[in-house]
Amino acid sequence: MLFTGILSSLNKAMESALSNIKQDFDDEDSIIDEKKSMYSDKLMFERLRRTVSPPSPTKVAPLWKEQVDSNIKNGLNPLEIHRQEIMFEIIRTEKAFVDDIRYLNEHYVKTIQCSGIRLPPSLNETFKILPDILLLHFNVSWQLLCIQAIMYPIIPSIAHILRELATQFRMYESYLVHHKMAISEIANARKKNNKLGQLVKNLESDIPPGPPGRILTLESLLTKPFQRLCKYPLLVMTLLRATAPDHKDHSQLMDLHNQIDCALENFKNVNQNMKVY
Repeated sequence: MLFTGILSSLNKAMESALSNIKQDFDDEDSIIDEKKSMYSDKLMFERLRRTVSPPSPTKVAPLWKEQVDSNIKNGLNPLEIHRQEIMFEIIRTEKAFVDDIRYLNEHYVKTIQCSGIRLPPSLNETFKILPDILLLHFNVSWQLLCIQAIMYPIIPSIAHILRELATQFRMYESYLVHHKMAISEIANARKKNNKLGQLVKNLESDIPPGPPGRILTLESLLTKPFQRLCKYPLLVMTLLRATAPDHKDHSQLMDLHNQIDCALENFKNVNQNMKVY
């Protein structure tokens, strides 16, 4: 009976998590399919120009230990409690990042690409890689949410998911090469108030007012992939420090941190003008 009850609870948690992200998964399939078309039809433009709700601001979530039954916490040492809190935070912020990039793609990128306006070269290259970045992190977030739903409240490990993510960092190379110039091209379009500048301003004016400090301009959203990439070394190192030396994840996290450092160092060599750290 006890086993049946536990299994039932796990199934309900899994169904809840999957129902929350099923629509997101369908949306990502649509993004990849639409990326292959030319968006030349006027009706398609109007559809892409639909109102998209801005992502909810990342709130200060309760700590893991504030949500878990005291009987469970009492069976863990302080280091393991801290480790669970860090994994909880990584999962939460990865989901928030995906929400931001989805909004960037839906509200800005698709509409601008569909407008027929000829884009400056670096902005065009930056836009082209965004669907791939979105799909990568959506898959990572989906895996993290699934393991959280299945294993809650004690997650054994997320190192294998982060390690797989790090193997895909190469796709960021083109983005980082063009990102800085793309920001300058947007600023130039604003200054000239040309068709691109006017469209960007109009899209920003469509965004409903948000809480103080919540900035959803095109430039701020385009910077988020760069910021998230540079945050992974800190996230992994924080998780490593909260992992006991005799834990099976300890050596994996050390290797992962070195792998990420190596990837970011390679990015620095590709573009010496970019300050990665």
